[in-house]
Amino acid sequence: METPNDVLVGLDVGTHKVLCVIARPAEEPGRYDILGFGLEPSEGMKNGIVHDVEKVVKSVRKAVATAQYGAQVTMEKAWVAIGGETLTSENCVGTAVVRGNEVKQPDVDTAEANARENSRRVGRQLIKMQSQGYRCGDTFTAESPIGLTGDRVEAVYHAVYGSVSNAENIKRCLLRSGLELAGYEPHPWAAASAVLNDTDRYCGTAVFDIGAETTSITVFYENRILFTDVRPYGAEFFTRDVAMMFGITLEQAEELKVTVGHCLPDDVLPGETVQPSATGGRPSALYSRHLLARTLRERADEFFGLYKKLLEDNDLTDRVHNVVITGGGANLKGIDTVARNAFGTPVRIGRPVWTDGRSQIASLPEASVAIGLIVDAGRKRGAMDARGYRTRPLPALFARLKTIVIGDY
Repeated sequence: METPNDVLVGLDVGTHKVLCVIARPAEEPGRYDILGFGLEPSEGMKNGIVHDVEKVVKSVRKAVATAQYGAQVTMEKAWVAIGGETLTSENCVGTAVVRGNEVKQPDVDTAEANARENSRRVGRQLIKMQSQGYRCGDTFTAESPIGLTGDRVEAVYHAVYGSVSNAENIKRCLLRSGLELAGYEPHPWAAASAVLNDTDRYCGTAVFDIGAETTSITVFYENRILFTDVRPYGAEFFTRDVAMMFGITLEQAEELKVTVGHCLPDDVLPGETVQPSATGGRPSALYSRHLLARTLRERADEFFGLYKKLLEDNDLTDRVHNVVITGGGANLKGIDTVARNAFGTPVRIGRPVWTDGRSQIASLPEASVAIGLIVDAGRKRGAMDARGYRTRPLPALFARLKTIVIGDY
């Protein structure tokens, strides 16, 4: 049996599902073996925001219990994703004048402190920051700039803002479920960590994680995060459209979307029909499969038109040479074709790439956030081990709250 210190736990608390994944580092560096997972319907969440603590705790406990049973390990801590439609981002720069023309540690410290200070001046609630590198003269480096020559040094950070109260509510739900908070990542970053390889991060990739009610967006270029955002629409919009078009229930519409729906009306045979399950003891009517596909296609065209405009408005189109679609919405057949037509770039469905692939959950796009949390946790653990990390006692309440508010740098 595994011990709690041997495993990493990722917990994705979404609007329609709660997914808990337990994994351990594999023999191949950077990869993970899935030991167990728990997937349960989610209650108490709306648009990624906690609305009912009791219902969220109940859903989390069920998912955690199932994951522990499959992994045969008792969990103590978990990494969670902080999401919600309030998430936005900003690139922040801090500058320090270099004394003596050679960058030293105090210069770097000053530049980093100024970047953090600038991030808090925008008047939004800071969730987390991540260093993107340093600029000194004509040089931009992801490593320490100590020893470089120049008049000044700049520290470049990417900051994510959102609802601190929602982050605190997620933490409270975790604690009431019997788990401690090991760490957290913004939802879009976690999804990207699961589905992107090193080439994707360097060459320029936009990740769209389509959830039930929101879509998380992250853009990477030259190993830097350029943009993070969450839009308040997701896969549930497809279901609503089908329900209204055919005059059927949301449950019937979801069934049609999942079982026979796709975004390619030109591929439908003339006269082809679909039929949802009976309701109220009476058989349901037959409906045009072409109309079903056209309804889904029109909504998908609208979504990716909005996504493209968002990238254009932020001057990012020249940096995006590849698109990855992940999350539960990526399971809609033909959605990658719609994205390819919209962006004119290669598009693929994003499935976790850092697992052994033997687990059922490892191949599903909707598992990207939970597995991405494990990937991020493993990278941070490796970095701390390299620095001679030792386990520290749980910080006081004020320190834990500070971590939620300003990040763990």
